[in-house]
Amino acid sequence: MLESPSRSQSTKKRVDRTTYGLAIIGIVILVNILAVGWFARVDLTEEGLYTLSDASRATVGNLEDPVSIRAYFTADLPAPYSSTSRYVKDLLDEYATYSHGMLRYQFIDPVEEETEEDKAKKKAFSQDIFGRTIRERTDKEYELLSLGIPPVQIQVNEGDKLEVKQAYMGILLRHGDKQEVIPLVQDTAGLEYDLTSLIRKLVRPKTPEIAFITGSEGSDLRRELGRTYGRMEELYNVREVDLSQEQEIEDTIDGIIIVGTSTPFSDVEQRTIDQFIMSGRGAAFLLDRISVDVRTLNQEPVDHGLDRVLEHYGVKVGDGLVLDVESSMVNVSQQRRFMQLAQPVHYPYIPVPRQLDPEHPLTRGLIGVSFPFVSPLENVALQDSGSAIDMLVTSSEQSWIRQRPFELHPLQEWGAGGIEFEGKQNLVATISGPLKTAFDEPSDVAVSEESVLSAVPEPRLTKTDHARVVVVGGSSILRDKYTSESNQAFVLNLLDWMLLDDAMLSIRTRGLTVAPLNEVSDTARNAIKYLNMLGLPAALVAFGLVRWRIREARRRGLTL
Repeated sequence: MLESPSRSQSTKKRVDRTTYGLAIIGIVILVNILAVGWFARVDLTEEGLYTLSDASRATVGNLEDPVSIRAYFTADLPAPYSSTSRYVKDLLDEYATYSHGMLRYQFIDPVEEETEEDKAKKKAFSQDIFGRTIRERTDKEYELLSLGIPPVQIQVNEGDKLEVKQAYMGILLRHGDKQEVIPLVQDTAGLEYDLTSLIRKLVRPKTPEIAFITGSEGSDLRRELGRTYGRMEELYNVREVDLSQEQEIEDTIDGIIIVGTSTPFSDVEQRTIDQFIMSGRGAAFLLDRISVDVRTLNQEPVDHGLDRVLEHYGVKVGDGLVLDVESSMVNVSQQRRFMQLAQPVHYPYIPVPRQLDPEHPLTRGLIGVSFPFVSPLENVALQDSGSAIDMLVTSSEQSWIRQRPFELHPLQEWGAGGIEFEGKQNLVATISGPLKTAFDEPSDVAVSEESVLSAVPEPRLTKTDHARVVVVGGSSILRDKYTSESNQAFVLNLLDWMLLDDAMLSIRTRGLTVAPLNEVSDTARNAIKYLNMLGLPAALVAFGLVRWRIREARRRGLTL
């Protein structure tokens, strides 16, 4: 019996479809096998926020010894923690890919590593003397605590109940016998910077050393700069050098920060700072004209004694304070009958300038940096000095300068009596390239017979070809009262620039840039609004009409 042509064609079509389907499945399997060692991603963000930076690629690509990473993340975390877990895994995938096998990572759920004894401990509850329900920690929990990764309490919505559960979201990095830890991944915006900086810290033979230079009766830096100080200690070895007690700055120190003192630096102390700069190492001068107690608004003048040195280098720090219409908001408490209300007001003594040099590595990508109680800077370098002086940060055109005594109350009438704006004022300067010593002539300071042997000798270094000096007209940016993410990024950028570590600057500022919408007219705004409201429905109706007309024309053609 012969098979009909229609059945034969149907069988052939089924075979073709089966063959076609198997071919697609085979291609998908082959692509996945090839993708194990290769991947591609399209990042449409302007700054490439989801793509590993060149500095991170170079860091892991140049590894000479293995680095291992363990990411301890509890499985099945609820939103938004689940997206954090996925981001961490994707980021570690990229690190591993670009490391050519020198960086390996494990993504570990601590619950899966618990022993039967640990599971039994988690079920054994008791009560303390206050009636609270407690249990003994498991061996795994003790192990993670010893590594510096504590548990965190998160809220979980299960069914119709809101429960608090214990979870882990920490990362451990190891290289040889050294290790670093990120106890809790709270914000993925700065995670790449944290990971890359810790990898660099692990593999570099020597961690850079930063010294705060203080004099007699200096500030309690750990108390007043606690958050900034702690952030710096994560990346560098940080110490304090009291030049009133020590006559030199050790060769192991790579950069110094001078934040002023209650008494002026002596001639000998100034020469010690100058010799450090002449050795080609970096220095940052963050010098105040007044010391302000923000609680009482008391003010005291500050004389650091470094004006002559800085003017020789080419930068003069003015006597007044810069006030700017573009300024930070502060909360002012006011008593209203039986209530105390916090009123946010603009405070011109804390400028938040928009004019940050977009090309210089120290300020590139930064926005929202505030400069409390800052003095203006002026370029006074001679034309033949050879050094390059760049004014990186300037206030707005609506700025002015006030001289002592300063009226500091936030609720004053700023426009009373009229304000004559004085235009842009320089707030941050860098000095780089060739630089001559500020002490060509022998010291004329009388030295007692007892101190002759301990005095700093006359300068041996008269110039440097590789100066890296930063000058800021105030040190309040370092203080905890004014600490913000942007301010910390600026301070750490400052240190990296001093230490010739420009590669890290581009990572730290990723994600800090904001993209405000451009101002539009009322006509354009209404047009956009109604287009959003009516545009999509109208497009669907038009598409339906076109499809209907096409089908009608096709039906009439078949009928004819």
